Amino acid sequence: MTAPTAEKAPPGQTPFGRAMGFVEELVLEPRAGQVAAFGGDEVLLGVSAPAPDNALVPTLVAYARDAAGAWSPVWTMPYADEAVRVPGGFVCVRRRQGQSLVLRRTGGPERVLHHTSGRVLGLADRPGTADVVCVVGVADASVRHPRGLFAGSDAVWSDGSDLSLGAARRPLDAWRVLLLTTSADGAPRELPIEVPAGRQLTGEAAWAGAGTLLLGMCAQSPGGVRRFSLLAVAVDGEGSPHGRPLDFEGLDLCYPVQHPRGGSVAYLGTTVPSGDEPPAQIACVLDGSTGELRRLTEPGGLWQRPAGWTRSGKLVCTAEDGPRRSVHVYDPDGGGWTTVPVGGSVLHLRVWDEYASVLVSTPDVPPALDVVDLRTGAAERVETTRLPPVPGRAAHRTQRVGGVAGPLASWLCLPDDGPARATVVFFHGGPFKSWTEWSWRWNPWPFVAQGYAVALVEPPLSLGYGAAVGAGWRAWRTGIAAAAAEQVRMLRADAGLEATDLALMGGSFGGYLALATAAELRPRLVAAHAAPLDFVQVAAGSDVGWQWVREYGDLAAREADYLAQSLPRRPVLPGTRVLLSHGVHDGLVPPTETLRAHRSLLSEGARSEVAFFPTEAHPLSRPGNVRAWYRWALTACADEFRPPGTRPDAGTDAGPAAGTGAGEERW
Repeated sequence: MTAPTAEKAPPGQTPFGRAMGFVEELVLEPRAGQVAAFGGDEVLLGVSAPAPDNALVPTLVAYARDAAGAWSPVWTMPYADEAVRVPGGFVCVRRRQGQSLVLRRTGGPERVLHHTSGRVLGLADRPGTADVVCVVGVADASVRHPRGLFAGSDAVWSDGSDLSLGAARRPLDAWRVLLLTTSADGAPRELPIEVPAGRQLTGEAAWAGAGTLLLGMCAQSPGGVRRFSLLAVAVDGEGSPHGRPLDFEGLDLCYPVQHPRGGSVAYLGTTVPSGDEPPAQIACVLDGSTGELRRLTEPGGLWQRPAGWTRSGKLVCTAEDGPRRSVHVYDPDGGGWTTVPVGGSVLHLRVWDEYASVLVSTPDVPPALDVVDLRTGAAERVETTRLPPVPGRAAHRTQRVGGVAGPLASWLCLPDDGPARATVVFFHGGPFKSWTEWSWRWNPWPFVAQGYAVALVEPPLSLGYGAAVGAGWRAWRTGIAAAAAEQVRMLRADAGLEATDLALMGGSFGGYLALATAAELRPRLVAAHAAPLDFVQVAAGSDVGWQWVREYGDLAAREADYLAQSLPRRPVLPGTRVLLSHGVHDGLVPPTETLRAHRSLLSEGARSEVAFFPTEAHPLSRPGNVRAWYRWALTACADEFRPPGTRPDAGTDAGPAAGTGAGEERW
């Protein structure tokens, strides 16, 4: 990708040659993450560019098609990520020294439209105009200090259940909704919107026609239940806009995608569980004039997520279907769906006219940017990630596990230069994720370069395997971990890897699974980053505690259910080596989870090590830190794994498979 890169690591710090060489290339390449905006002959790609100071800089890279039809980079904007298309160019958000809204003309200079000390949360272009609405979160100490009690301090006060560590670090106490025009100079018009009591804006905004603005709202009950709704605001004329809440029984609406001509807005609808059933996701279309919500019938049970509208009024969605996230086009008039072929799994896309700018990848092919004709599927390559070839091959295989409805799956990545020396299992985070695309952090190929087989396991709750969701909902240990352990046994038996040493690794939910399956699978090594282990403690202290309440229910009333699915005591056998790590600024899983687990594991006879990263939050993302983690994990593998055939207990940790595998190919 075309963006600034960081300097390479000093010589002498890559003891694993090919493996760390691949890591070096991985951490230095700009990470393509989203198509920020798309308009005709110009595409804005959002990347995270490594910097010499061990940071990742959000950067917009613009590509344009020349007269001969070839695509090439034409400009970059560091410290910028979000953008919307307007006539003649793009409005971008630059996030440095405050935050600025910048107009970048096609083929011309940039102009700062507005600078704010607040945090820009969302943008939406007004159909048929050159205007853009911007939602800004503002820190206001006077709101935080009731009756002046905390005046002179930096305290963040609250009497509600929605306070979080993230909000305490970067408080947002009020919202400004600004209407900017890009066709002329002038100050933005502020819309004095009154948010209903007990609710707050999410920052999401969309236009249902030029005169109706839909703002995302959320409200959280004292028990921790959070609901997502909309605020419809009439903005015609110069008077004060008035808003009316739009609530939908049993359904939360998020991630708006507005029709380019206005009138309709598509949303991702998530059902609200009323009992023990899991949620489902549904593509919905809201009629801005009537407020009527249409829930679209989904083909094959796939969870469709709206992504854009074509000029002809068709809705473009993405959905995970097994190993790939695919593109589907819905015709509102005919009520039918069409699948559009793309050259990989879709990481992100934007639609303009009858075309989509699509960021695609697979677990063994890094991201590439294409422009796809949605009518024919014809694709033009815009940009390709510049990484060396992967040092092996990957195969996807569906699996049937006894007691789990529907298929599950695993990937197996094998070295090209001989039999695998050991097996490393990766469990993904989430839990509603899957191994559909290239990973910049949990990448299997450095381990494959060292001669190890790497399994990427997709247990219940993984997206793309909807029939199996129920087996994991509210049953992380008794449902998901039990199935995941069986999947690992089946895969190793099928691939002839039973006699190899085993490591279990993962981050967040994946770290929990690595520890939760260890007693049964008996690995020689476990690596867990930012893993939630005591569900009561995590749910009570997490910034996303409302997600735990949504799944497991009221914490006070169902504490026993939380405890039943938490990591049990003595999760690993004595003598097992365990690598624990955590970002100090993690607001999703309290870092004390890892500290407590480290102390407990040591007392129970495990060989536990711990690394805290003072500059990281929940994910491990900074280039130098990722590089160090791979060096640590690869060194531990080299220390713990023995040559094939020399293990005294070879094969004894792989029991008979309880299910039968069925899939595309054998290993």
